[in-house]
Amino acid sequence: MAKPKAKQQSSLLSFFSPPSSEGASAKKKSASAPTTSSSDGKKSTAKTKREFLGDTRKRIDFSPKLKQKPAEKAKNDDVEMEETEKTTVGSKRKAYEDFLGTSSEEEDAKPQEKKEEKTLKRTQVRPGKVIIQDDSDSEEEPVTRRRKAKSAPKAIVSSEEEWEQDSPEEGGNEEESEFSEGDEDASDDEDVADLVDEEDEEEDLPPPKKRRRSAPATSKTKKVAAPSFLSPPPAAKKKWNGTPTSNSKKAAPSSASADVPSGVAGAGNHIHDSLPWLNEKRRDINGNTPGSPDFDPRTVKVPPEFLKKETPAMVQWWEVKAHNMDTVLFFKVGKFYELFHMDADIGFKELNLIYMKGDKAHSGFPEIAYSKMSSQLVAKGYRVARVEQTETPEMLKVRNSSAAKKAKVVRREVCSLLSIGTNTVSFLDAPISSQDQVSKHLLALKEMFDPSQKTVRFGICLADCATGAFQLSEFDDTEQRDRLKTLFAQFHVVEIVTERFNVSDDTKMVLKHAAPTAIRSSLRVGKEFWDASRTIDEIDRAGYFKEHGWPEDVLHFLETDKTVKIDGQLAISALGGCIWHLRRSIIDQELLSLCNFKRYKPSDEEAREARTNNDQALFAAKAELNQQYVVLDSQTIENLEVLSNSFNGSRSGSLIDIMDKTVTSFGRRMFQEWVLKPLCKTSDIQERLDAVEELGNSGDLMVEIREFLRKLPDLERLLSRIHALGSAHRSQEHPDSRAIMYESQTYNIRKIRDFLAVLNGFDEAMNLTSELGPRLSQSTSPILQSLLKTYLVEDGVQADTKHGHFPDLTKKLEFFKRSFDQAAAKKSGVIVPQDGVDPEFDGACAEIAQVKSELADYLSEQRTLLRCRQISYWGKKKEDRYQLEIPESALSKQPKEYELKSRKKGYKRFHTPTIRSLLKRLATAEDLKEEALKDQTRRIFHKFDEDYKYWMKAVQCLAVLDCLVSLGLLSSQSEGYTKPEVVAASTANGGIPFIDIEEGVHPCVVATYGSGDFIPNDAHLGIEGKGQMVLLSGPNMGGKSTLLRQTCVLTLMAQIGSFVPAAKCRLSPVDRIFTRIGASDRILAGQSTLYVELAETATILNHATNHSLVILDELGRGTSTFDGTAIAYSVVEHLLRDIQCRTMFATHYHSLVEEYADNKKVSLGHMGCIVDPENDRKVTFLYKLEDGMCPKSYGINVAMLAKLPDEVVECAAKKSEQFERSLQANSHTELENLRLAQKVEEALAEGEAGMGKLKQLWEEARNAIHT
Repeated sequence: MAKPKAKQQSSLLSFFSPPSSEGASAKKKSASAPTTSSSDGKKSTAKTKREFLGDTRKRIDFSPKLKQKPAEKAKNDDVEMEETEKTTVGSKRKAYEDFLGTSSEEEDAKPQEKKEEKTLKRTQVRPGKVIIQDDSDSEEEPVTRRRKAKSAPKAIVSSEEEWEQDSPEEGGNEEESEFSEGDEDASDDEDVADLVDEEDEEEDLPPPKKRRRSAPATSKTKKVAAPSFLSPPPAAKKKWNGTPTSNSKKAAPSSASADVPSGVAGAGNHIHDSLPWLNEKRRDINGNTPGSPDFDPRTVKVPPEFLKKETPAMVQWWEVKAHNMDTVLFFKVGKFYELFHMDADIGFKELNLIYMKGDKAHSGFPEIAYSKMSSQLVAKGYRVARVEQTETPEMLKVRNSSAAKKAKVVRREVCSLLSIGTNTVSFLDAPISSQDQVSKHLLALKEMFDPSQKTVRFGICLADCATGAFQLSEFDDTEQRDRLKTLFAQFHVVEIVTERFNVSDDTKMVLKHAAPTAIRSSLRVGKEFWDASRTIDEIDRAGYFKEHGWPEDVLHFLETDKTVKIDGQLAISALGGCIWHLRRSIIDQELLSLCNFKRYKPSDEEAREARTNNDQALFAAKAELNQQYVVLDSQTIENLEVLSNSFNGSRSGSLIDIMDKTVTSFGRRMFQEWVLKPLCKTSDIQERLDAVEELGNSGDLMVEIREFLRKLPDLERLLSRIHALGSAHRSQEHPDSRAIMYESQTYNIRKIRDFLAVLNGFDEAMNLTSELGPRLSQSTSPILQSLLKTYLVEDGVQADTKHGHFPDLTKKLEFFKRSFDQAAAKKSGVIVPQDGVDPEFDGACAEIAQVKSELADYLSEQRTLLRCRQISYWGKKKEDRYQLEIPESALSKQPKEYELKSRKKGYKRFHTPTIRSLLKRLATAEDLKEEALKDQTRRIFHKFDEDYKYWMKAVQCLAVLDCLVSLGLLSSQSEGYTKPEVVAASTANGGIPFIDIEEGVHPCVVATYGSGDFIPNDAHLGIEGKGQMVLLSGPNMGGKSTLLRQTCVLTLMAQIGSFVPAAKCRLSPVDRIFTRIGASDRILAGQSTLYVELAETATILNHATNHSLVILDELGRGTSTFDGTAIAYSVVEHLLRDIQCRTMFATHYHSLVEEYADNKKVSLGHMGCIVDPENDRKVTFLYKLEDGMCPKSYGINVAMLAKLPDEVVECAAKKSEQFERSLQANSHTELENLRLAQKVEEALAEGEAGMGKLKQLWEEARNAIHT
């Protein structure tokens, strides 16, 4: 039977309303009725849909009177439609109710409810979406039906972008919150034929009603909180770790339940909310309770008696959910992803989806919206599992035909498991966003600690899943976990994987404070978080490094026989934990096969390795030649606001925000690396500064470069995506290769567009080298000379300054440009290779052409043999084609080998052994061609990925150029910036490290408030006439802390290779910057203010060298004045005498300042102010550094500025005066006592002659006491 011409949309949502006798005949011509094949009696479209949702008694039932088809279109279909309507649509309704869980006995026992007939009005909202509105007096909300309008174009939604544009914002109109699906035909009914019991196929039931969505989130339905084992914590959703919270009480009914539409359960009132085994009696898959140490929060034990009452498809859902309780399942049914039970609660709460009718929570959305929905949940800290159908109803039939036990549901498999740390870009996702440029890292952490020891050892594996970059390391750490804190400051860690029950409390506290929003996974020791030896075995078994060989930075931790070194056990075990986590997410092969590994070295470890001799003089001469990067620990990065501001933690106003003017995503990521790793070697710094200076003086050149770079996509991430899509493993073994996708053409077009974006990007890069490369080659800067200078990769030449650093990709790009028709592929989503690109495809095409030629020759032979020119080939279907159609009049001498196949009046049609042989060859060649064509996109991607190292080398050159231009723009566009002079201490200033800054300003403050309001200041450390230490005093709010930070920031900028905001900047390189600023306690860690201060100071004293820069602000504030002064004095002494580094120490301890007034190694300074002679409480801050000690701190003036009550200020002023007089009196008494003691000592030395003096002194002392 032919399909009705006026197709109507057929989807799962069409089968949610109970059958109605009225209006059934009216629907026969307007509803989408599946049809059966005319040739083979195929009944797949008669397969009906099992339902997920349980009891159907509360569903909407109304009988719409829809317009019938136009007569001219329905003319030939009416009879056939009436014949099939009963068996097809009726059967669908019955089976879909079975799918919902309503048994036939219950349905038979249930009286048929009489429903009021409603008058319905159709309103066209957008193409393909029809709003059915109720014109009666009923209080029912308007509903949206996913039904195709007759006037709608064939493709309703062709892309996710269109769906997103049509979708409402949160809180939008309830009609607009309904989703619509694109062109659907009878195949949609086949998509869910797995929902059918065979005995239901021919059952005759009235036609179904389409289900309606309930009110959206803006209705009176109260939103339910996500289940405790799925919901992120309220403070930070991303912090969700999947751990359940037992709830001993049954969920209370929603107070709004009475207000929700009829038949829709309110939030918190669905079946799963009251299941004991999901709440207070929950157990994991092995029967362990939440209090057990072996409890696995990722799993749940589903009672067998519960599953017996569920439909086969819901049993399938529970089988997946039971092992993924920490994830939200997007469960594919036909062309829609459905969410059930607790997952539907999250969809309702987080995605603004709406509940279906019934007491089982259920919501869903179309396949095309997957990217939008998954990315929203992942961004909020959830894990999302995509469950796809990997079998069609026809494949199910074939499987059942040879199976002893018949399956009632098509196969489904988990095809991806996304989290914020494993969120790679798949073919379902929209193009990579240029806004998401910051690298997000997954951290696998292995700890070895001894509670009796003060040190701890870590193994770490960092993974950037967006680019496929891994970093491995193993290192010792301090009791305060300083190196671990620094790692978190350097990398944006969004997900942490650790061993269960094998993380110390101190480390847990660091993880909590350093990455408060990161989601966490605790893996079972050995089984999931593998030890080192099993990790090596798993890598070999999986063949991750089979194609490119083991990465050098992984081999660093192994012996020659691939056994793990003693000092590599933790690092390789951390890699094992990471691999298990990636394997669970089904992205292990695509990421690890890139072999993109490097070894992470804690910056202070690299600095220590550079110091081969403890002799300070030797180190002073050689340190700058050995250490490559400046060490910036977590405290320094935070205190100097390098990556984020201290106000709200955002990037705005930070140092990198001021400096970064890159225009590419990969350039931005590299620039952050530059900022976090300033250079140490003077030669490296000078080369970079020279390049920046030359670019800064060539404004037109920078503009041209930026125009080229601005056109480039995120090539680094796209290369990783192409590698994954080109993987043979993914096309053959990954479950996505078996997934039944209904928008496959859309996804294929996306893949091709991404590939073309890469080709065009590299083409643009080659244009950059050809147009601007010659100009840069004339530069005096060695970096600029070689950066765009190309070398021929075919010659095997290694990139260097002489040959150039940019690979010549012209020939490779030409190959891919001519390999297929780009315009056609971009439109169709299919790559058809040109001649010479794919030998297998070419061979198949050649064979097809050869067979067709032989068939043509054979036809000529038969015409000659039978002497009839009217003989021709007939047949269109594969098995019936190439039949010799011969007039009966020419068959007087019919050859014996002719086999009659068909006939028509006056003609007979035959096959012969020769034709059958040729047809067999033709079918084989066509199959080979089809397979090659189907796999062509992957093959092209794989061919491109073979030169991954050259593509990445080009990206790195472009990133370096982007970073240099960024620094050049900063120097040329910023007022008052100067080129710093960085010289080795061994060749200048007598070997003494120094800093000499004149008229310097803080770049972030100037950028925020303007240069006109900022007072510049000098900083002189270690130069002639100035000490290596500055003791800084002065009034509160006078600018001491800003000056300290400013000195560090300008030093940092100079060693990054940037110009600095100062009139003059000359310095010798620093190897590490230490900052001890501010005072606060850590309540949760049990650490007082003083402890925090001293722990940070201990880090300085233990790790600083004479090449370090140290700033200390208000040390000792967490204790009494006397203890604080004593501690500050001891620290100053150690820094001066033992370490001899450049130091700036701000203090209010005037006695400390007085103590070093005559020390030539110390310079005294204070922030100037003017005191009103008529009112000494009125002080004007000058924010200018002046020589000498400040007599007062002017804290009372700050109290006035802070608007403390006048009576409080007055009381404080009086007490301050009393304390000052008392202190002065005590000081005077001390001096008198010392003088008296000296006289007594002299008198005693005189013996008998001094007895008179002693009596006199005694009288003086007694009179002084009485006085």
